[in-house]
Amino acid sequence: MLASVLVLSGLAGCSKSEQAAAPAAPAAFSLPAAEGEDGVMTAQTATVQGEKGYAAKVAVTPIWRVQGGVMNITWYAGLSQTKRFFNISEETGDPKGKPTWVTNPEQGVRAVRVKFDGGAPAAVKPTTTRAQFPTPAGAKAVTEVEIDYGDPKAPQTLVWK
Repeated sequence: MLASVLVLSGLAGCSKSEQAAAPAAPAAFSLPAAEGEDGVMTAQTATVQGEKGYAAKVAVTPIWRVQGGVMNITWYAGLSQTKRFFNISEETGDPKGKPTWVTNPEQGVRAVRVKFDGGAPAAVKPTTTRAQFPTPAGAKAVTEVEIDYGDPKAPQTLVWK
């Protein structure tokens, strides 16, 4: 009760200009760009269509890490870790129509884009299971990540922002 009174009385003593100077709310999506930061992004789901009526949903859950001044977005860490990054569900139709990039889902990543502090996107067409982006001087956070995933001719864009 006393804490409530102290907080309320402290706010009552603020002028309007002090109250208006409160910091803006943080971005809905933000990956800190400071050296040593890391984490797991929330899953985003793509709907897959194959041949012979095959269909499935693939949830993609990348990890990220800042090391050596580089933002790394990673979606694979060896066969034993595949389910950690990709969850395939709701499979229907003939399994023979399953695309090879669903059997080996890490192969379905076609491009990765990131925006530092809401700026212009930096893009990578990965040849491995990670995308690396040099962190611009003074950058505070990655505020958007896009991964093109799926059919090489018509991938779907998964967006974190």
